[in-house]
Amino acid sequence: MPLQKSLLLLLLLSRLTPVNAQPFSKSETDESWALKQMQHMLADRPVMKSCRIGEQIYWLRPQDSIWQWAAERYSGKITGFWTAWHEAPPVEKFEAMHAYGQHKAYLYIREIGPPESDDHNKTFEALWSCAVFELFNLENAQGFSDLSLLAYEGKCTRIEYAGRMARLEHLAMGKQQQFFKDVWLPWCKATGFVSAPEIWQRNYHPISAKWLAQYPPHSRYPWQYYGEQYDLIRQAKEEAEKAGDAKAKFK
Repeated sequence: MPLQKSLLLLLLLSRLTPVNAQPFSKSETDESWALKQMQHMLADRPVMKSCRIGEQIYWLRPQDSIWQWAAERYSGKITGFWTAWHEAPPVEKFEAMHAYGQHKAYLYIREIGPPESDDHNKTFEALWSCAVFELFNLENAQGFSDLSLLAYEGKCTRIEYAGRMARLEHLAMGKQQQFFKDVWLPWCKATGFVSAPEIWQRNYHPISAKWLAQYPPHSRYPWQYYGEQYDLIRQAKEEAEKAGDAKAKFK
């Protein structure tokens, strides 16, 4: 496949073009890159860097398992590409999102609630659950790319595209549930943090068909959101074909 088409489709996976994004420096090591992204994320979303345990404030540290887990994802050791934190809010009303293209990615999380609010711990946990989901979702980057290529070639319908994109996100949700059991709860036990499991469970169902059935045909997510993305991809294909025809006429 031509390089131009591949890059185009990877960029179409994002509904938000990063503005003032951090440069991806080749001089960084995986470890220094990950540390920098964690520091940026916690500075921009300060609710995520501390929680209340009893009457004390607990400050998250690099030794904490949840810190180490996120840093490993930022470093690319799981996905094979670096992820950068971006301070901009996600598009529309999404709590979190990612953008992926040209073997690099960005993570966005909406800021919710002031650090001093009575619900600080719930906000802390909610933001972390958002980060975990999107970092798992980035493991689906190749799947998202493959589906967009099918859409570009007209090998799937608008509904098929939206449903299959949503099912990939369902895979990330399943991994998020396992993270809650394997990483989050042990961290809670070690620190004394009292978790709110409903923050992680939400509308998850282990059977993807039953989970997807919760969304009526005209719901914004996933049908309209991914449907519009499908339309953009098909439009790009039509424009490429017209440009090719015009170029051929002048040869």
